[in-house]
Formats: sequence, C-alpha cells, structure tokens
Amino acid sequence: MTALAEWLEGIAQPWIDFYSGSAATETVVMFVHLGCLVAAGGLAFTLDRAVFRSGRHGWPGREDLARELHHSHTAVILGLGGVFLSGIALTLSDPYVFLLSGVYWAKMVAVSLLLVNGFFLKRAGDRLVAAPGDDAVFLSLRSAALRSAALWALSILGGVAVTMYA
Repeated sequence: MTALAEWLEGIAQPWIDFYSGSAATETVVMFVHLGCLVAAGGLAFTLDRAVFRSGRHGWPGREDLARELHHSHTAVILGLGGVFLSGIALTLSDPYVFLLSGVYWAKMVAVSLLLVNGFFLKRAGDRLVAAPGDDAVFLSLRSAALRSAALWALSILGGVAVTMYA
C-alpha cells in the first residue's frame, strides 16, 4: 500500500500543491463534500423514516411512498456522486496519509456498503411501485431502509474519525 500511496502522491503533486496552497480551494472542496453529504444523507434519512412510519400506519399511503422513493432516489444518487468526487479530491490532497489509514478504509467499506444497499433500496422501491400491496416487497424495502439509516450513520462517523485519526 505504501508503494501505491507514493505513486499516487507523485501523480497528484500538482493537485496537492494547489490544494494546500489555497484556503479557498480547501473550503470549496470540503463544502461540496459536506453539503452533498448533508443533502443526500438528510433526504435518505427522511425517506427511511417515511418507510418506518408507513409500516406502523398500515397500507394507506404506501403507493405514495413508493412513488416518492422512486422520484427521490435520483437526488440521493446525485448527492452521493458529489460526495464521491469531492472525496477523491480530498484523498488526493494527501494520499499517503489517507491510503495508509485503517480508519479511512473502514469508512470506505461503510460507504461501499451504503452504495450496494442503495441498489437494493431502489430495487425494492421500484418493486413496491409495481406491487404496492405485496407484504414481502414492503418488508424488503423496510429492511433496506434500516440498513440505509445505519450505514449513513456509520459513514458519517467514519468521516469524523478520518479527520481525527488519519
């Protein structure tokens, strides 16, 4: 891993110099990272909560929930795209530190699981649009929403931990 970090640092040196020499650049990159994280994570948490509430209140409203999930998923994906791109910029700002950090890699595992779970969440939501009365589909959606909430929290915790321990 050290060789990869050194190689990447060599390639990224112009970015490292520009990034570390410009407080405005550091500010903008961190703003994009945190802003997209708050927007995408906030929307995802809100949708996860709606799934949990829908289960408590029975079937009425699940068709509306399914449509809302279907239409909102694009915004969450776009937010995650902003988090991903700004995360690359942050990683490249000091690849040696990040790539050799176990905390960084633990966060990457949480984010990867979040993305995989997002696929299952979207699939379950799409199936619910097609079959809003199917209990098994709703339970699949509810399970994915529970994982989503937990993985968002872990990803945010990992981001905070990276700033403290990397």
